[in-house]
Amino acid sequence: MKQVDNVSNLKLLEILNRLDFFKQFSLDDRHALLEDKLQVFFCKKGFRVFREGEIDATFYLVLSGRVRIVQRKLNRTLGEVKAGQFLGEGAFITQGPRSASGVALEDTLLLRIDIEALRSLAPAIREKLKDAIIAGMAKRIGELNERLQSVL
Repeated sequence: MKQVDNVSNLKLLEILNRLDFFKQFSLDDRHALLEDKLQVFFCKKGFRVFREGEIDATFYLVLSGRVRIVQRKLNRTLGEVKAGQFLGEGAFITQGPRSASGVALEDTLLLRIDIEALRSLAPAIREKLKDAIIAGMAKRIGELNERLQSVL
C-alpha cells in the first residue's frame, strides 16, 4: 500500500462529492476534512489491506476500486466493499483484533482514518463522520438480514 501525496485536493473533493458516505457533509466540511491531511493510499490488485487477527484501529473508506473481505480461518468470503463503502470499522471501534482480512480486487484508492485522525477533526465533522459510519453499518445489517431471509 502506497500513500498518495500527488492527488490534488480538488480531485479528492470531486471524489468525495460523488460518494453517498459524505452526503450529510457540507462543502465546507469536505474541505475541512481534506485540510486535516487525512491519508489517501493506493493499493494494487491483490494487495492485502489488513490481516485477520492483527490489532490496528484503522478505518478505511473506499474512494475507488473494490476490496474483498475474507475470513481465512474459516476459508470464506464475507463480501465486497466498493466505492463509498468502508471497511475495518470493527477494529476501529473496538480497537481489538481484526475479524477478517481485506484484499484489493482491483487497483483501489482508500481514505485512511485512525483514532488520532478522528480526534484531530473538528467536533461537528467528527460527529458527522460517526453518524455516517453508524448509517453505513445499519445499512449493511439490513442487507445481511435480507440475504438471510432469502436463504431461509
